[in-house]
Amino acid sequence: MIGFRTTTIISALLMVTAAYAAPESRSGTDADKPNIIFVLTDDMSWGELGCSGNEIIKTPNIDRLYDQSLRFRNFNVAAYCAPTRAQLMSGRHEFYAGVTDTRYERDNLRDDLKILPQYFKDAGYRTAMIGKWHLASLETGTTGKPLAPYKRGFDMALYVRNQVGRFDPALNRNGKDENFKGYCGDILFEQAMKWIEEGNQEQPYFMYLATSIPHSPLKAPKEYLALYEDAALGKGQKSYYAMVSNIDENMGRLMKWLENRPDKDNTILIFTTDNGHTVRWGGHDKDGFLMEDGLYNAGLRGGKNQQWRGGSCVPFIFHWPGVADKARDNNTLASGLDIIPTFCDIIGVKSDDSGLQGYSLFNDILGKPSSIPEDRMLFNHCGRWTYPTEIESFKYHAAVVTKRFRLVWETKQKSQKDAKRTLALYDYRSDPGEKQNVIEQHPEVAKRLAAAFEPWWEEAKQGMVNDLHQLETGNLVGPESQKAASDATPKTEKGKKMTLEEKKAQKRAKFMAAKKAKKEAAEKE
Repeated sequence: MIGFRTTTIISALLMVTAAYAAPESRSGTDADKPNIIFVLTDDMSWGELGCSGNEIIKTPNIDRLYDQSLRFRNFNVAAYCAPTRAQLMSGRHEFYAGVTDTRYERDNLRDDLKILPQYFKDAGYRTAMIGKWHLASLETGTTGKPLAPYKRGFDMALYVRNQVGRFDPALNRNGKDENFKGYCGDILFEQAMKWIEEGNQEQPYFMYLATSIPHSPLKAPKEYLALYEDAALGKGQKSYYAMVSNIDENMGRLMKWLENRPDKDNTILIFTTDNGHTVRWGGHDKDGFLMEDGLYNAGLRGGKNQQWRGGSCVPFIFHWPGVADKARDNNTLASGLDIIPTFCDIIGVKSDDSGLQGYSLFNDILGKPSSIPEDRMLFNHCGRWTYPTEIESFKYHAAVVTKRFRLVWETKQKSQKDAKRTLALYDYRSDPGEKQNVIEQHPEVAKRLAAAFEPWWEEAKQGMVNDLHQLETGNLVGPESQKAASDATPKTEKGKKMTLEEKKAQKRAKFMAAKKAKKEAAEKE
């Protein structure tokens, strides 16, 4: 998602941001600066929370946090995984940050950008990320700089590039593999608290905790599956809900742990997610509507990688003792692009990046008039073309969003490639389920939003550095590369751990197979 603006407006934003003063404590000593714990879950929508009206799921701890926090009800991200993470880390629409997919080496966050943890380092924070990174399928980016999180501003990164085994996972800590015993959700939260406890207690910290659940594979401990044993759900749906309940219990542990710490009143806790729930497990059809066996979706239409609201409008729960610690709803048109500007205001640093595309939500947090322009537009694009030669074929797999309307290019075709589309306009403020197309009642709105999309698209393409690099080099990466790498991977007996030599052989085989597939794909062109 992106607020479409000219350079002039961006400059104006920077002046406005500097014009209002932060609380005195933000410009005080390191001890005055708030700690921030940012929890990001994977494939979890508004529908997976009891506080949103789901009568089956069990999330008592997140519900309690919800009742004691500022709730951004119109917080928008990308419709799927790596693109959302690119927004949060770069302060740009994912295309401007180089990320157009979750696959095919197009999930690499541009290596020439200053990213979120580096702003915290500027403010004197110690920084860590734990969990799913998914912004580096390669070691280096298109300009040769490293992509690993521990080389981009995180003092410590205990992470996995994409998905991790649900039980007894292997994680990478600052370049070295570590094996753990237990369930992945429990381990990530435990390691986050351990890092905070073992660090310099006089120094403020930023913890980015990105779970790899409830994304598939859908596997959960028995005690959480037992919670849904008698629920009228499919097997996969029960596992999905069980994984959410594991997250909830760990959120409860984290909250209790915070309550017993001396810095509890100076620690911000944020809970959010990267996109809506998956269409498969959620039970949506290709038009975003719930089927008979679909999961509760808080009345929203659409899920992951769909351009309706349920795919990209996600929970954003913000708890700050003494500032935002009572139930309060905010309906500002907010975005993942706003995270860096907001945090910069909170921790008292100025951004030196004129390419940031978000606005500060600091006034919203303080309960003051919002700094978000009334005419803000966000551009939600679902991307995911197979090859960079197909970019234009997926141009209109998109939506344009304002504080009231959502313009969607819809199709009845199964494939999004070169699909015949019709424009639909939804007044989601009065019709949150996006059921009534009001384009005939508001033709001028549809025309204005559609017109704004065209120059945005042309500019956004210039930021797709991974696609452009593949086109320039002729090394097109696609499904055949992944299949070749998988087929060439040495197999081991089930349940048997690989030796170090076998692991090295596996990595080498994958590399050579992918290299061969790239060459063959280039020759086909």
